[in-house]
Amino acid sequence: MTFVDIHAHLDFECISNDKATLNEEMKKNNIFALSNTLNLENYIHTKELYKGLSQVQVIPGLYPTNAGKISKEEFEEFLTYLKKHKQEYIAIGEVGLDAHETKDEEVLLVQEERFRKIIELAIELNKALLIHTRKRELKALEIIEEYVVKTGFRKFNLHCFTGKKKYFQKIKELRIYCSIPLTILNTQSFQILVEELPISQLLVETDSPYLHPEKITNTPLTIPQIYAKIAQIKGYDAKEIENILYKNYMKFIY
Repeated sequence: MTFVDIHAHLDFECISNDKATLNEEMKKNNIFALSNTLNLENYIHTKELYKGLSQVQVIPGLYPTNAGKISKEEFEEFLTYLKKHKQEYIAIGEVGLDAHETKDEEVLLVQEERFRKIIELAIELNKALLIHTRKRELKALEIIEEYVVKTGFRKFNLHCFTGKKKYFQKIKELRIYCSIPLTILNTQSFQILVEELPISQLLVETDSPYLHPEKITNTPLTIPQIYAKIAQIKGYDAKEIENILYKNYMKFIY
C-alpha cells in the first residue's frame, strides 16, 4: 500500500537539489507526494523540476497572500490556465485565506472573493482543494459550508488546521478532510484533532520542508511516522491505517 503526503513544497533548494535521490527513496518506501505550489509561475517551474519523477505529482495553487495582491488580469490568467490544462493535474493547492501576514480588510476581501472563484472552478472541474486557513479558520469554514450545502461538493482538505477546538464539530458535520502533519508527534492540538475527527476524514501531510519537530528540513520520507502516530491514537494496526488513509486519499481526489 502507498503512503501519501497530500501537502508538501518540494521546489525548495534544500530538497530539490537532490530530487532524483529523494524520488528513489520515496519509491523504495512506497511514498507518493503532492507538491503544492504558490502561484502559476511556481507551478510551471516545479512541474518542470519533477518531470519524469514518478513519486511526485505537482499541483497548481495560489497562496492566499499571492491571491490578495496579484492583478485582476493575472488572476484571470491563473483561472484560464487551470481550465485549459485540467487534464495535467489532480488537485488544486494550496489556496485559501490568511490574516497572519496582513490585517488589511481590503486585501482580505480580495482573498475571499478569489477563494470563492477558485472553489467554484474546482467544483466545475471536479478537482480537490488543499486549503490554507491561517488566522481565518472560521471564515474559511463558513465559505466552505456555503458550497457544501449548495452543491454537495466535499473535496476540501484543511491543511495543517490550527483552529479552535470548537470548530471541530463543524468539520465533522461538513464531512470534509484535515491533513495531519509530523508535528502531531509533539503537539497536543493535532493529537486532539485526530482523536475528535472520524478516521474517514483524515489525510496526512508533511508541509515539507517545514514542520519537522526537530526544526530540520522535512521531506515526504517522514510520512510513515505520522501514520504510526495516527494508528496509535485511533487504535489501528499499521496495515489497517495504511489501507484506511489510502482509501481516504482516493475518495478525496477521485
